[in-house]
Amino acid sequence: MGNYALYQMGPVHFGMSPVEVAAIIGEPEFADEDVGYLREYRAIDVPIIVYENDMVTEIEAFQEVTNVIFRGKRSFEEPGLEILRYLEQENGGASVNVGTILFKNIGITSSFLDQSDGSDRSVTAFAKGLRDDRSSRFKERSFKSG
Repeated sequence: MGNYALYQMGPVHFGMSPVEVAAIIGEPEFADEDVGYLREYRAIDVPIIVYENDMVTEIEAFQEVTNVIFRGKRSFEEPGLEILRYLEQENGGASVNVGTILFKNIGITSSFLDQSDGSDRSVTAFAKGLRDDRSSRFKERSFKSG
C-alpha cells in the first residue's frame, strides 16, 4: 500500500510490522484481533495502531497524544475548525458520515475537531486505498467560512 503525506505522530509509519512497532513504542496494553486484522492499544498518550496482514495501515491519535502534526499544523493545539478548513483545502474537499470527517485524497479522517469542549477529538492517518470501499457512505460537507 502506498503512503499519503501523513500526519506526523512519531516514528511509526505504514508498512511496519507489530514487532517493529513494539520495538519503538512498546508492547500494547491490549489488542483486538481477527483474521488478518489487529488493533493495538497502549497508554492514552500513544497512538492506536491498526494492522492488516501484519502491516500498519492506520495510526489513530486522540487529543492526549502530543505533537500530532500535518504539514506544519498541530491538530490539537490549534482551533479545531481552523484545522478542518486546512484539511479540507489540502484534500480538495471533505465529506462526513456519522461524526467522522473523511479527507480521502490525503488519507485522513477526523472526529470532533470542531467541538468546543475538545472531548474525544481524534485524527487517523490511513494507508492509500484503505477507505475506498466506504467513501460512498459519506456526504460532501464544507467547513469554509462564509
